[in-house]
Amino acid sequence: MEENEILNVIRNELFYGSADYTKSQPDLFIPHRFKMLAPSQVDSFLEKVKESLSEEDEILLYVHLPFCFSECLFCNSFPHKADKEAQKDYLSNLLKEIELLTVRGVFKGRKAKCIYLGGGTPTSFSNNDIKLILDKISSCIDLSENCSVTSEAHPSTLSDKQRIRELGDIGINRLSLGCQTFDQKVLLLCNRKNTEGQIARIVNDVKDTGMSINIDMMTGLPGQTIEGVKKDLEILGGIRPDSVEYIRHEIVNPLVVKLYKDNPGLVVDNDTLFQMVCITQEWMSANGYEQNGRFTDDTQWGYRYYWLKEMPIIAFGSRARSYTRTICFDKHEELSVYSNIIRKGGLPVGRYISLTPKEQMYRSLLLNIQVKRGLDIKQFQSRFTADPLEVFSSLFSRLSGYGCLQQEGGAINLTKYGAYFVEDVCDYIIDAVLKEESKSLARTPHSEGGTSSRLC
Repeated sequence: MEENEILNVIRNELFYGSADYTKSQPDLFIPHRFKMLAPSQVDSFLEKVKESLSEEDEILLYVHLPFCFSECLFCNSFPHKADKEAQKDYLSNLLKEIELLTVRGVFKGRKAKCIYLGGGTPTSFSNNDIKLILDKISSCIDLSENCSVTSEAHPSTLSDKQRIRELGDIGINRLSLGCQTFDQKVLLLCNRKNTEGQIARIVNDVKDTGMSINIDMMTGLPGQTIEGVKKDLEILGGIRPDSVEYIRHEIVNPLVVKLYKDNPGLVVDNDTLFQMVCITQEWMSANGYEQNGRFTDDTQWGYRYYWLKEMPIIAFGSRARSYTRTICFDKHEELSVYSNIIRKGGLPVGRYISLTPKEQMYRSLLLNIQVKRGLDIKQFQSRFTADPLEVFSSLFSRLSGYGCLQQEGGAINLTKYGAYFVEDVCDYIIDAVLKEESKSLARTPHSEGGTSSRLC
């Protein structure tokens, strides 16, 4: 097919619009399969987790710090308002959780390949607090050589160059800055403030320390326009961060749902959103930026790259989600529940999924096609004693017919436009998983929380 024909097919047959899109990537999320765990069952469950990690030498570590100064309308992590006493208590329990997992032998014989501090806003905690977390981790598990240590950050917390320098001194070697857009009218609607000059200064200050810096950007924000997106790209081209991630706005926050219901004209229409994705992904590709769908190595984002290569994740903190190749499990979401269980010497694991062999196959497909090399057919056959082209024959036929998937060099991988619309391909695969079990099952946000909503 010609390029325009491929894009027309993707737009008409695959593209999930403003209200239907779910930020489910990068992982498989099948919430109806979760089983609840009582505190008395957690220790025996952890034995299954350790068994599932038995052949793993390296793992990824995620630290969830769910506090922020205010709630942005595009946010889908539902943070708690920053509060010194609440954060002090949370930090104490977080450090204890790391100790409890260590005592139970989860990290024995393993190294941490990458560490990622997410939120909320991790930098709503002091540098000393962050140092305590990193020191605790390094005292409990060996770090791999050149371990990538990333912290997300709000621009307002990096106004002081000395603070940035100290973050590097305590072990952070990559910062991920939430920017989303430079359009001041859109930012105001989203309850956010950051300027071009502010972001440019932070990028320069971070680079001066030797750390790398990522900027998170979005399409489909309230009232966003094509002209605004093009201006954002022009500004990014001048700032030149080390990496950029462009994602679409996922409508789950009740605050933005209310905004849209009161002002429906602020919802970006699907044709405009489709064009925004094309424009931003063309720019990303032309400027050498990699993200889901086209990672070639770990240079720009090690944590995400190894996640997509199916390296297990052990996550600390409330609501944090861990993955091995065969198990997915979540911590309790409520801070009071999370804290009370830890104070009693228990681990706050609230629910889990043991993936069936077929679900493991789907997860392997979903993750590996988000790396440029794709899903290695021989490795899949060796692991599952099955041919992925047969297992996924119907799915492969449909997605290749849309111009998104191909068989190339012994692998199943995304085409150019499949990579541009990787989020839609992932949603499509998850829908296929759900339909295999029941036509009534509906896809829900990967970041599903107790307060989320959707625009219907």
